[in-house]
Amino acid sequence: MTQSSLSIRRIAVSALLMSVALVLNTFFTIYLPLFGENGVSVGISGIFSMLPSVLFGPGYGAAVSGLNDLLGYLIKPMGAFMPLITLTAALGGALRGWLYFAFRKARPARVRAAIIALSALLLLAGLYALYCFRADGLANLFTGEETADPAQMHALSRVLAERAAGTKDPAGNLATYRTLITGGLFLCAALGLCLLMADAIASKRAADAQAQTGTLALTLAVLLSGVIVTTLNTVILRETVYASWKVFPFIAIWLPRLLEEILVGTVKACLMLPLLATFHRQSALRRIAR
Repeated sequence: MTQSSLSIRRIAVSALLMSVALVLNTFFTIYLPLFGENGVSVGISGIFSMLPSVLFGPGYGAAVSGLNDLLGYLIKPMGAFMPLITLTAALGGALRGWLYFAFRKARPARVRAAIIALSALLLLAGLYALYCFRADGLANLFTGEETADPAQMHALSRVLAERAAGTKDPAGNLATYRTLITGGLFLCAALGLCLLMADAIASKRAADAQAQTGTLALTLAVLLSGVIVTTLNTVILRETVYASWKVFPFIAIWLPRLLEEILVGTVKACLMLPLLATFHRQSALRRIAR
């Protein structure tokens, strides 16, 4: 098969997958409000727009993800068009493809060690945040029972206290900030452990080392690229479009979107696995995969 013929077939398959993603995005995507704006979207259209990046590489992933965002807006506009969001979508597609093939080449033991280290770091960060909040008496702040001077608090507690002080319900908002930070860190740490358990189960059925990292590589590529894109999009939306978000700490806006990305991204990765297996079982399609 010549290189031009290979490229044409890859483009055709990518276009087909993108068309499915556009249909699903138009009719089966739910937008949830976040602090008065459409801050969270939930749907399965991303499964099909992500497949070209892990089948054919970063270039196809960037092209399909960017075009999918642009065409999705043209078909179903949601507010003003933001080119920066389209660029971050393309960046996410490229990162996803690059990370997937990088993890596929890595030794399984190293990938698992990195997940363990990151989960431990997140767990320690959550414990430290919990210690700071309790040591500084944040639960009693703004309730008339303050026992600590904000100036003497740990940096994390002081930032949250200063942010909450300017709101209509400082005590309630401060409690929300504390829950989001500690709960988010602990949940991310637990997710890493769950990922290792799922990989251990999948590895028992794998025939070789490369197959053992397949589940892990796909999940990590989807999650890491999603986290980066979500973070960039949160900054863009907060600074350029959603003025109402500026009255809240960045982490209060970012964490709910991050948790949604992690949970939905994990589900998408699980649903992509059987689709990839089906693709590779077809000899004609397997020959055009990277």
